[in-house]
Amino acid sequence: MNLISRRDEANFYSHHVLNCISFLFAHRLKPDAEMLDLGTGGGLPGIPLKIIYGNLNLKLLDSVAKKTAALSDIVGQLQLKNVKILTGRAEELSKSPELKGKFDYVISRAAGKLDEVTKWSRGFLKSFELLANGMISGGTLIVLKGGMIDSELRSARNLKFVESIEVDDIAFIGMEDPVSTQDFASQREKKIILVKYSAVEKKN
Repeated sequence: MNLISRRDEANFYSHHVLNCISFLFAHRLKPDAEMLDLGTGGGLPGIPLKIIYGNLNLKLLDSVAKKTAALSDIVGQLQLKNVKILTGRAEELSKSPELKGKFDYVISRAAGKLDEVTKWSRGFLKSFELLANGMISGGTLIVLKGGMIDSELRSARNLKFVESIEVDDIAFIGMEDPVSTQDFASQREKKIILVKYSAVEKKN
């Protein structure tokens, strides 16, 4: 289906699936959360998270119809419940009555620059909800990213509606069967970014 690079097929679990779920070593999700996977591509990270959190109410959103058609087949074959596939542009769908303010979390992996994803996600999220027991607060944007992101962080933090941004390394220490040393090192560069929105926009 060409949902990931053919050159990367052999590394599907170590480079993709593990990267999607490893933040759960340090963070937890609300068990029955409403989650939108923005720019889901091949269903990552949404589908692996749904397999772990069976009660997750998941929407998979992508603007490319070819990808969402493939995802419908994947979700059907895996017999996943409470998963809906959406085709369209995030900046437009976030204004629709059916989706506006409906989600506890928006999660995104490699869907665009951080400030853009932050803008696109705002309209989908519910109001901030502080949760106990180490759970990520409701109303949070979760972004999985790698590489040099300092400039993206500066741009996102300057947005008037951003309250705070937390950045944590995604650690792979403790893997029972590590991939090669080079792969291990590259994966250690991955980060989870948690964006919390202000109730009132900041003044200049």
